Amino acid sequence: MTNTQLDPALLVDAAWLSAHLDDPDIRVFDTTTLLVPDPELEYRVEGDQAGWAAGHIPGAAYLNCQDDLSITPHEFRFTLPEPDDFAARVGALGIGDNTRLVLYSRTQPFWSTRAWWSFYAMGFDAAMVLDGGYNSWVSAGLPVSTDTSPMAPATFTARPRHDVIYGKEDVLAVLDNPDVAVVNALSAEQFTGTGGMTFGRPGRITNSVNVPYAEVCDMESGVFSDAETLRAMFNAAGATPDRKIVNYCGGGISATLGFFAQKALGYQDVALYDASMQEWGKDDSLPMEKD
Repeated sequence: MTNTQLDPALLVDAAWLSAHLDDPDIRVFDTTTLLVPDPELEYRVEGDQAGWAAGHIPGAAYLNCQDDLSITPHEFRFTLPEPDDFAARVGALGIGDNTRLVLYSRTQPFWSTRAWWSFYAMGFDAAMVLDGGYNSWVSAGLPVSTDTSPMAPATFTARPRHDVIYGKEDVLAVLDNPDVAVVNALSAEQFTGTGGMTFGRPGRITNSVNVPYAEVCDMESGVFSDAETLRAMFNAAGATPDRKIVNYCGGGISATLGFFAQKALGYQDVALYDASMQEWGKDDSLPMEKD
């Protein structure tokens, strides 16, 4: 069951989707993308269209977070495309201005929130995330399809929200601002610089705080923590709703869980550092610290 304390216009459950699946404006997408360890690249990004084809929510199409929603190739993976390019890509997938969009993942939940953030950053307000992802649908005993028919193309109009898409200069400008909390979504070990995967240099952006993404949403079940727990975590880190919140992680993916949760809690002023540590950690001119 969806956490009803979080905004039901953003986070829906399997029962809601089942009841609305035949609504003419509903479009459902499997956003599952794979990260394959690679000694030279840290990880390699691959689509999982075969996994979608093997079984998905009836009517759902497939969306690859890298190939469909990012500039490819690019120095920094998962970089958001220019507005016109984004509009052409998602319109070709069948997502239009009058669509209500439901996004889910079969694996880590941050793929659905990364896709959701991409649409939100482009000014689209009718996207939702399925709490618990595909597993919640299957666990509820709801039907599964293997139909791979494409959706009809649609017209999407991008209206980018530049204030939610941060670059390194934007982050630098707020590091000493007491009205801004810069939130690192990586593990505590990565945040302190004592372990885990590093992105060029161990540690964190100077003056940032830590709310690990795996505490925002359970990685196994795909279910978000309850609203009270989320508020307590963000408040304890100083990421309070009266401040501007800038989220970052390794590559702008897992930090979208925090961004999404903050919006679902009613936070007004939230941003994402899109390139995150894949850019910051490898630029020695940018300030970092570790314990």
